[in-house]
Amino acid sequence: MILSAYCLSYGNWTVIPSHWERVFADMREIGFDAVDLSFCESEAVYSMRTFEQQVNLAHKHGLKVFVIPSRFGGRFAGAPLMPGLWLAEHPECQVPGHPLLGCLESPAFLEFSEGFIRKIVASFDVDGVIWDEPKQAGVISLHPDTLRKYGKAPTRGDMFSGMLEYLTCLTRAAREIRPSLVMTIFNMPNTPPDFTKQCSRIPGIDFTGFDGTCCEQSYFHEPPRRVKPTVRQMWPRTCEEARRDGGGTFALIENILIPDSEFEAYEKELLLTLREVCPDHLSCYYYGHNNESAERIQKFTMDAVSEMIHEHRPTLAGPRAEPEVCPVH
Repeated sequence: MILSAYCLSYGNWTVIPSHWERVFADMREIGFDAVDLSFCESEAVYSMRTFEQQVNLAHKHGLKVFVIPSRFGGRFAGAPLMPGLWLAEHPECQVPGHPLLGCLESPAFLEFSEGFIRKIVASFDVDGVIWDEPKQAGVISLHPDTLRKYGKAPTRGDMFSGMLEYLTCLTRAAREIRPSLVMTIFNMPNTPPDFTKQCSRIPGIDFTGFDGTCCEQSYFHEPPRRVKPTVRQMWPRTCEEARRDGGGTFALIENILIPDSEFEAYEKELLLTLREVCPDHLSCYYYGHNNESAERIQKFTMDAVSEMIHEHRPTLAGPRAEPEVCPVH
């Protein structure tokens, strides 16, 4: 099992190296094998040196670094939540009626996307890449380049095929530069299975799965609600889809957006999750974002994860490591 600490856009502007020293040392003591660091278009301009320093510090403390290419072209999740800078400057590559989405059939957008990935992998000594929730894969594009490829009436199936081609292209670009990369992809739980099960078949992908919650969540002072299924609810689907072709499983625990009223539910569900779900690559937020009692959630989560991971005594294996055999609940 790989245990990685999810960190979205965590301090990439005002960076204090001594602070990162403490953070990475703490991650390693808890038992994390790797840190997942987001990287967006803004950081490709303003934070290149900073990100390089973060990668080097993580390695100094024995952590692998998995980079999360975030938000570019509106085609991935990650942080910060913002439209793509390049796409705003190239409206001719936008999906008609969806100005935040890059057209997957546009040669210029494909060239930009591949160049962005190549820049990350070539510039930094990263150990892996995480494709975070491919977005709007089923949105039908009427862009001229789409119509030239699929005809006058493209279907949702065509759009899903186009996204799979896009992901395959980006994965290949990353691996051409650094063949040893650990490649992970996860989708939103409401993404159709016909698409997500194909993600595990993309050449070069090592781990596939979903993120999930442990309780109801809220963004501010509104009543908590069920935003998405729990990790345990998604686990049977994860195993069925990922292992059909010998690939590894992935799960991201959303220990974020938790109001105080949900703490007991979170506590109970997290412990059940760590006992019953055993993905080949498990991730959780190192410091949960936007929790009402952040330190309380942090302590409980890290204590529980540390106890679980030290029982498993994980090692960071290379790509396509033989997955553990674990029960489906």
